[in-house]
Amino acid sequence: MTNAFSQISHADGRAYYQGTPLSLADAQIMLNDDILRRTVRVGAYLRVDDAGRLVLVNGPALRRSISRPVPPNLSPTFTPRAGRQE
Repeated sequence: MTNAFSQISHADGRAYYQGTPLSLADAQIMLNDDILRRTVRVGAYLRVDDAGRLVLVNGPALRRSISRPVPPNLSPTFTPRAGRQE
């Protein structure tokens, strides 16, 4: 049996979603889309609380840049004329 959730709330109690019941997988896809659209923070996740309700928890935002060099074997080689015929 798959649980269906017609309401998803933020951890602080605000409504995140109300509507047609969603499976947990569909709710995760919706969350992923919202993270991609930047309407939800990166690091947010869904959890089922003790009462069986689905809750959106805003996780910590990831740092924008990481200061570490790219290994030479992973560094892309850029050639502006690649793929062009002359």
